Amino acid sequence: MKRLALAFAIAAFATASYASLTPPNVDAKNSIGEFFKTFNAQPDTFAEYRFLTSPAVQQDEQTQNLAAQLLATELSFLGRPLEALRGFPFRGSDKPSDDLPTASAYKDVPAAEWIAAQADDYRVVMVNEAHHVPQTRVLTFALLQALRARGYTHLAVEALANDGSDAMPDGYPVRKTGIYTREPVFAELLREARRLGYVLAPYEPNDEGEQSQQQRETGQAQAIADLLAGSPEAKVLVHAGYAHIGEAKKGLPDDARSMAMELARISGLALLTVDQTSTRAYEAGDIDTVGQQLAKRFAVVAPSVLVAREGGDAWSSAPGLYDVSVLLPAQPAAPLRPDWLTLGGKRLQVAIDMTPCIKHLPCLVEARYANEGDDAIPADQFLMLAASEAGTPLYLAPGDYRLRLLGNDGTTLAERKLTVPAHPTSATNTP
Repeated sequence: MKRLALAFAIAAFATASYASLTPPNVDAKNSIGEFFKTFNAQPDTFAEYRFLTSPAVQQDEQTQNLAAQLLATELSFLGRPLEALRGFPFRGSDKPSDDLPTASAYKDVPAAEWIAAQADDYRVVMVNEAHHVPQTRVLTFALLQALRARGYTHLAVEALANDGSDAMPDGYPVRKTGIYTREPVFAELLREARRLGYVLAPYEPNDEGEQSQQQRETGQAQAIADLLAGSPEAKVLVHAGYAHIGEAKKGLPDDARSMAMELARISGLALLTVDQTSTRAYEAGDIDTVGQQLAKRFAVVAPSVLVAREGGDAWSSAPGLYDVSVLLPAQPAAPLRPDWLTLGGKRLQVAIDMTPCIKHLPCLVEARYANEGDDAIPADQFLMLAASEAGTPLYLAPGDYRLRLLGNDGTTLAERKLTVPAHPTSATNTP
């Protein structure tokens, strides 16, 4: 089975193994195998979504659950991040704690500002993400410029395909660049890194065969350690998933030592580890988590860390595992597309005429940079599922774009040029 299918299968899980998702009988295994074979054959994300929501998949008990897991990631790719959370939430026990930070003892500080202030003391800063939550990419996007100014040279990204070739040979991300990099916020992160002069460094072991969790963690660490050893002036910002950045054994299958632990062992370097996943501040509003409690208590409006008013120590939900925990702004109940999609003001909310979509639902509205090819990951896109969503905006930086609307069979309904001025009263659509 292709590694691509496996990666998608665990998208909504921090630590799940494929074996835990597969029913234990031969017929079920055959059905799952055919499911992934067909899924992998789809030419694009919209086609994957249509396959996952097709009657053939939804009416098969053996594929329903896998489809639900995959749809969370697909919805995040297709511009519906809040539905991605609601579609596959984590409802494990997360009882309120009596010793959580209080406003009298702590103050909230923008996370990017705090991390940048510490970065001079490190050659490696690690930030983690939840793979189906684009909001957990906003902080890394914000860090790019601040850390570049402090001498950081490489952006090491777990999600990049590692086949020895340039991840973005034409200067922009495409489908083969990676899996999660097909999500537009992730794609923008890569474009911004390249624009600022970062070297993009994949570090996932390029192993087509079976490997243990420990082999994977050690292989990841070795790739980054080799980069650091080969370039003594290099400073690396690492963007990884979930527990890979933990500095102690926790959260990985088979009690594996994490990539961060192995990197510290191999390189001898101290690491700054920044966690965005353990408090689950990003969850949908109907799930009470420690992160949401604190985000509301401190009314954070951007990714933030809590710093003690006395002594200045930063708060971690898991001391010894992560150096600092990040709180994310509470997710709104509405609208469909939250304002963190502006990426700190880099992008503007742009109204798009989606009326051609109304009779062809589901319909995909996508905007590509005018100077990028048709194979480029869109700068932004939105999957329209109901006529009432026709006024939903895209989030785009000032510039020129090609806008395309695709109907429910994947055919083009409309194409036009789009110009987003730097200080618009409205965007300009050109037939």
